[in-house]
Amino acid sequence: MSHYLIIYDIRDEKRLRKVSKKMEPSGIRVQKSVFEAELNDKDFKRLLFSISGIMKEEDSVVYFKICEKDWQKREKYGVGRYIELEDENYYIL
Repeated sequence: MSHYLIIYDIRDEKRLRKVSKKMEPSGIRVQKSVFEAELNDKDFKRLLFSISGIMKEEDSVVYFKICEKDWQKREKYGVGRYIELEDENYYIL
């Protein structure tokens, strides 16, 4: 499993809803167009393929693959939609 930060900018409201629906089962929404996801290679490729089928030339999606060491360094402040999964393991290296 790998950690991803996925950011998207979809210009059309209909396509935006479609992309959002594809993202929701794959990760945790941390802002309106930002998701954190933990995916294996097969699921990542499946998500990439399904999202690219929705996008048009004016849209963009950026996938950041983040190593475990850097993933553990993330910090969150303020209120938001972020919900930490209780069964998630954390490692201090």
